[in-house]
Amino acid sequence: MPAPTKKDWGQIHAKAWKDATFRKLLESDPKKALEQYGEEAGKTFDKVVKIGAKPKGVADADLAKHESAVAPPACC
Repeated sequence: MPAPTKKDWGQIHAKAWKDATFRKLLESDPKKALEQYGEEAGKTFDKVVKIGAKPKGVADADLAKHESAVAPPACC
């Protein structure tokens, strides 16, 4: 599995809200926190986030507002 899915991010957030130690780890070392979550969930992530291809026909100034500019949810 290359990157966490939206479902994974929801579970990661839930874990951070319930587990103060995991939350601190997520805030200080997200890569290590994702490795820990992956071990618990039986998953391996190659990337923390997946960046899609640049949309065709969209000016650089408009990229941040484009519908494809989706990021993992902000945490905690």
